[in-house]
Amino acid sequence: MNTTFTRLIAATIVALPVAAMAADYTTADANADGMLSMEELQTILPEITTDTFMAADTDGDGLLNADELAAAQADGVLPASDG
Repeated sequence: MNTTFTRLIAATIVALPVAAMAADYTTADANADGMLSMEELQTILPEITTDTFMAADTDGDGLLNADELAAAQADGVLPASDG
């Protein structure tokens, strides 16, 4: 089998679970402050760890703003939004 084709298949298999994990981040913002706390994020993504949240929280304030959320999604740190 062609090495490139094999790598493509492997990458697709690895990426499928992430693609299936879309989240509605807007409904998670319980206090409607426009930012997501770790607790709010875990209501829709209970598997998110503290390390993952901290990687997304680039300014270290304990909240994810719209820019941090978009960057984390673009970088694959958090799944894409479905809402």
